Amino acid sequence: MSNEIVLKALEDHAKAMEGFRSGIQSDISGIQEQMKNLSHEVDNKLGVRKNLSALDVLGGGRGSMTFENVLTGDITDEAGNLIKRGTMERSTTKGFIGEFSGSEQFKSLANGAPSTGRVQVEGVTLKALTNTGQGVAGTTGFDVQPQRAEGVYNDPRRPLTLLDVIPSLPVDSSSFEYMQLQNYVNTAAFQTEEGQQKAESNFEMTPETANIATVAHWTKASVQVLSDAPALGQKLMSLLEYGVLAKLESEIVAGPGGKGRIKGLVEQGIDFVPSGVADPSTLTPTDRIGAAVVNLQANGWKPGLIIMNPVDWQLISSQKGTDGQYVLGSPRDPSPLTLWNVPVVLTPSLARNISIVMDPAQAAILDREQPSLLASREDGQNFTTNMVTLLGELRAGLAVFAPGAVLIVDVNGDLGATVP
Repeated sequence: MSNEIVLKALEDHAKAMEGFRSGIQSDISGIQEQMKNLSHEVDNKLGVRKNLSALDVLGGGRGSMTFENVLTGDITDEAGNLIKRGTMERSTTKGFIGEFSGSEQFKSLANGAPSTGRVQVEGVTLKALTNTGQGVAGTTGFDVQPQRAEGVYNDPRRPLTLLDVIPSLPVDSSSFEYMQLQNYVNTAAFQTEEGQQKAESNFEMTPETANIATVAHWTKASVQVLSDAPALGQKLMSLLEYGVLAKLESEIVAGPGGKGRIKGLVEQGIDFVPSGVADPSTLTPTDRIGAAVVNLQANGWKPGLIIMNPVDWQLISSQKGTDGQYVLGSPRDPSPLTLWNVPVVLTPSLARNISIVMDPAQAAILDREQPSLLASREDGQNFTTNMVTLLGELRAGLAVFAPGAVLIVDVNGDLGATVP
């Protein structure tokens, strides 16, 4: 009984193994068929045809196991040796890579050479890329965007020192009125006897009026550019502010006056003629300025400011003595901006050959409105055109309380004022 059971088990096992073997064989056959199909597909992808006839090989006599690349027409044997080069137009990219990688130079690189050197690739032409408008005829222009520097250049600004050294007086009206003492003579005297009539003084007062002028300028910019380039907007506002301050300084120095204008120091001061010398024309520019300083002191004023054109100062500071040595300082150690112990302020707003020697306490810049910067879309068609109007503006004037405290000196003595 036990033998029958064992035999039965062996028969069942044999049948199971036979079924398993059949399944495995079927799977192998399927895989082989798939690989065959894949091989045909690969051949098609690579553009290769096998087993060409002798006629296809054009008399090469190698009909069996020969291969043709359908992309180029090249015919090779099973070892990859070229039998006949095809005449079809080659793909630029594939041809370039193929010829380069198949070159002897590339093979040398693979064997340890440091470089392939120059590899000549046949049948490949490239159209050179050059910057637009910079290449020779036949090249392809490529628009390369330039690198742009930050900020705005070519913006020279002279220091506006004069506005800092002349006192400022706040005002709240469109004009400023003040009283000037005219032709004052001190008649004070001793009363030598009791009951004697004492000396009488007459004080002549004259009202003077200084105009408050408006100095302004504006420009326009789009909302987009101000939003996309905030630094540009800040630069524009800075230029507007500097512009009105520079114009104010020019008017403070030499403004002609009149309706809506500022009457400057040159127009309100007194022309100075040196006295006490036989021939004033022999005085040097430095001596003429020194004489004006002494004149102010003699008349009770406190000379505290000399205004000069930069060119005139250079001529004075570069004077040499009879020994060829510089009188004031040297190129290595220039003289400080001081003459006769009075500070000197330089400004190109003052014409050449003229100097102003003054007591700064006897003049004031009338400050009605300090420089203000405004931006508005409510101007013309700004709202519908996305534009912004930028405005820089100030209101100011000049009061000279004592014309005798402002002396206009002709530094050459025989020349009139000239424009720098």
